Amino acid sequence: MPKKTTILILILALITGILLFLAITENKKSGAPTITPVPTKKPVEKTAKVFFNPQNIDLSSAAGSAVSTVEILVDTGGSQIAGVQIEAQYDPKSLANLKLTPALDLASFFGSSAIVLFNDVNQTTGRISYAVAISPKVQTKKGIGKIATVSFSKAFSAEGTTTVSFLDKTIVTILGENESVLKESVALNITLSTQATPFTPPATQ
Repeated sequence: MPKKTTILILILALITGILLFLAITENKKSGAPTITPVPTKKPVEKTAKVFFNPQNIDLSSAAGSAVSTVEILVDTGGSQIAGVQIEAQYDPKSLANLKLTPALDLASFFGSSAIVLFNDVNQTTGRISYAVAISPKVQTKKGIGKIATVSFSKAFSAEGTTTVSFLDKTIVTILGENESVLKESVALNITLSTQATPFTPPATQ
């Protein structure tokens, strides 16, 4: 190794040792370093509820072509929410021509400027997927109000009872959080006839 290189290495090692000594001495004089605690994120409080109005319907005496209508409501429970995603299931052998109409008038919960992200009803599988949210320039909402209307008729030869049930993927969102604030969802109970043949929703997808 060249002599100049060896001398340079020794000088750098000496300087490093001096700087390390000074740093340790300074830390001893100033005491232990101050540790700033990392704030713990507050858990999202689940306060919201989605439900049908009315929650019970009797179609046992209704004609096969008669159309029934119910509303889907949201109660924020004090939270300021930005959107709702409905994932629900019904029995297509019990209910026919089911249609979901977004509530986009001035009297609806999100108002006339609300944005419908998707609105799909699969008449074969009985799956309902619907999402609505505030527009970017609108403040978050609080309170109770209508977010959609659902219409349907009794299917031919349908008997017993059936339900339109919310699935686990139903969520109520607030700004700045990925976690849902949904606390409770209440199914729609429908009596089709006096014979008890209850519909059991399939497992959540």
